[in-house]
Amino acid sequence: MKNTTLPTLPKFKSAAGSNFSRELRANVESYFRKADISKFANGALKFKAILLLVSFFGAFALILFSGWSTWLIWSLCIFLGFVKAGIGMGLMHDANHGSFSKNRLVNKIFGYTADFLGVSSSNWINQHNKLHHTYTNIYEHDEDVNGKGLFRFTKDAPRKKMHRFQHIYWTFFYGFLTMGWFFADISAYSKYRKKGLNKKQGVYKAIEVGTIIFFKLVYISYMFVLPYLVLDFAFWQVIIGIFTLEFVAGTILSVIFQMAHVVDKFDLSNHDKFDGTTKDEWTVHQIHNTFDFAVKNKLLTWYCGGLNFQVIHHLFPTISHAHYPKLYEIVKETARKHGINYQEFKTFREAFISHLVFLKKLGSSQFA
Repeated sequence: MKNTTLPTLPKFKSAAGSNFSRELRANVESYFRKADISKFANGALKFKAILLLVSFFGAFALILFSGWSTWLIWSLCIFLGFVKAGIGMGLMHDANHGSFSKNRLVNKIFGYTADFLGVSSSNWINQHNKLHHTYTNIYEHDEDVNGKGLFRFTKDAPRKKMHRFQHIYWTFFYGFLTMGWFFADISAYSKYRKKGLNKKQGVYKAIEVGTIIFFKLVYISYMFVLPYLVLDFAFWQVIIGIFTLEFVAGTILSVIFQMAHVVDKFDLSNHDKFDGTTKDEWTVHQIHNTFDFAVKNKLLTWYCGGLNFQVIHHLFPTISHAHYPKLYEIVKETARKHGINYQEFKTFREAFISHLVFLKKLGSSQFA
């Protein structure tokens, strides 16, 4: 019989009496109080949300009704991949953290953009909000560092011979991220229930499962059936268009996510097998296991929903990313005052190269 025993939940050092955690939160609260502004989305972010949605549906309408050539339609599929990733990072992400609006219903509605785009928002909240944000970079608890055997993202994961090539084959497999989510949602839902992350019973459980299935059918209907019926394209051409869209979105999301946590600046000599108890309080653990990158790049910040301010996001996930640039200096200065190393890369290129170097290092026998 398969062993279904779940790993013991990690324990963080108590933050009781922590001057750093208390001062950090006080400083952030003071900023919002003095500025007299909301912690939620501002006008610029709301405009971005509208622009992203209009761009997605507008480009999709062009695919269906423009009569353009096959190559132009394919270029629109690439564009849709960029927009889908942008919606995920800049709208869905905030909404499912409850930081887009103070109105829970508004957050719920925009959180469903994940479902409309083929990914269960319920599973996302369990995997991302509850696991990744709580147990960041802790193997067997944070699924973002679980390479499922194909990748080795942490020293705690077992090494396979093929991992020595992972710094090369990422270029192909990262693109399957959103497709993997689409096909794994039902099994993932069952897994999270076994972990106790979702305890709904009876009719509420049926509604949640029904919602996942309903949106899968919606996605298949508008993304495959509708183009196949409207366009003079063969079955395989429609499939190529969908694959292109999803591959572009998957690659972008994978790279952005990994550059904040799986990078070569980690000191592997101090990253031994996790023994169940961290030496840090939760706030410090987040800073030690997270990196900002290219925070001066306004275009990147706009597109990736502030995920380049990853340290800020992990410390204050219920605050909209519209405020991250202002909070950056506050958090960085507070950390410096308490002797805590705030980790960041100055450029996107620097972070990206560090990720590839780290993949190569973890794939070598030296770190078996």
